[in-house]
Amino acid sequence: MSWLAELALHLIRALHLVALTVAPTWLSPEPLPPRALALWGSLSAIALAAALGLSAWFAARLETRLARNGAALLWVAMATALAATLYYRGPRAPLAQGVFVVAVPLWAALATLAAAAAEHWLGSSFKHRRMGAAILMIGLGSVQVLGASSLLGSRERMWWAALRRDGAHLRAIDELTTPLLAQRKLDELDGVAARCLKMHPLAAEPAGSAAPATCACLALRAEARLHARNAGAALRDAEAARERCPEQKGARAVLAEALAVAGRTERAEAEARAALEQGGEPSRLLYALALAHERAGRLAEARAEAERAIEAGAGRKAQLLAGALAILAGDLDGAQARLTPLAQQDPSDAEVLYNLALIADKRGDYNGARQGYLAALKADPRNAEARYNLALLTFRAGIVEESRHHARKFLEIFPDDPRGSQLARTTGTPLGAASSGGSPPARSGARRPAQEPAASSGAR
Repeated sequence: MSWLAELALHLIRALHLVALTVAPTWLSPEPLPPRALALWGSLSAIALAAALGLSAWFAARLETRLARNGAALLWVAMATALAATLYYRGPRAPLAQGVFVVAVPLWAALATLAAAAAEHWLGSSFKHRRMGAAILMIGLGSVQVLGASSLLGSRERMWWAALRRDGAHLRAIDELTTPLLAQRKLDELDGVAARCLKMHPLAAEPAGSAAPATCACLALRAEARLHARNAGAALRDAEAARERCPEQKGARAVLAEALAVAGRTERAEAEARAALEQGGEPSRLLYALALAHERAGRLAEARAEAERAIEAGAGRKAQLLAGALAILAGDLDGAQARLTPLAQQDPSDAEVLYNLALIADKRGDYNGARQGYLAALKADPRNAEARYNLALLTFRAGIVEESRHHARKFLEIFPDDPRGSQLARTTGTPLGAASSGGSPPARSGARRPAQEPAASSGAR
């Protein structure tokens, strides 16, 4: 962005902050840059200059100390707004946090100017006219600012307010979902998507419109459903978002990943490559490309793309996929190097714990594998792969009772898993209520790494 564009955006945001200070609940706590940046920048510069010019004219017209003080305070307020706008941007947004900083000089200026105007025009018949006007203005300011304190005191509420005003506010969506993704709070992620769609329902969008609000909400719900391993529903939402807003790069990235998860590898690859050519986010699209290659069985290509995605800034999902692919390639040291930092970042990450246990298992480290599988189950009791492999591990070690205990738990929790019948036969555990869904796809020694839950249901 050129310095002229930066200046225009700064002036727009400064004017927005002044308006927020006057009426905090009337505008978005964090405005989106307008499309006509030069036009709105010019208009903002004119508005700010007009406010300062009018205050100077007012002081010269009345020729009183009160009027001069009010004009000076307004200049201070505008300077404060310009400085606060510089501070509350980027990672320190939303802008509305600057309201408390600007409120003191701005409302003091308005109160002083109101007192000067009352003294000049109301005449001597109105006693305490200056004090009354000042108190009235200060009271109005207090009602406006303090009445919005619950909103302005919470970054989360401010981002929700920004999303409510503009459903295409991707920064607000990112701020609301990133902490949930980092903490693996997948149910809450789905709740954010549902609330977003409630604010901007599909039925409210006119037919044939670009519907950017709905696109953002649909892409978010697709993301949530990917993390919940609901590939079919995720693909439907991603397709709908892509159809409504073909130019929205985030929706295309979600669609590419959803297609890969659903096994439509050729289209996933085509979508990811097309989006990359159009300037889409490389880290996300390269991960989708790696996922498509993995699903198609091109593991060497998948591993190369996963490494490229990590170099481009991709996070946990790409690192987990790279670790899983390294295990499949027999590169246990490489897999450990990829997965250990993830375990340090989140010691309760069930997929990472499972893969590290699998590495120990493949190395013949019984204690390390057993402890790792148990840790994965503690983090996620529904981790079928950890339960399955733990039953086999203990059976091979001759600890039959523990093996049967885990086999019974597997049959109880996952009655429809076709591996259950084979596991029961291997460990000598009665099938009971377990489904006899045919022959299992894996023999007793076949263990697969878990990838991102959005990409697979664990060990496949």
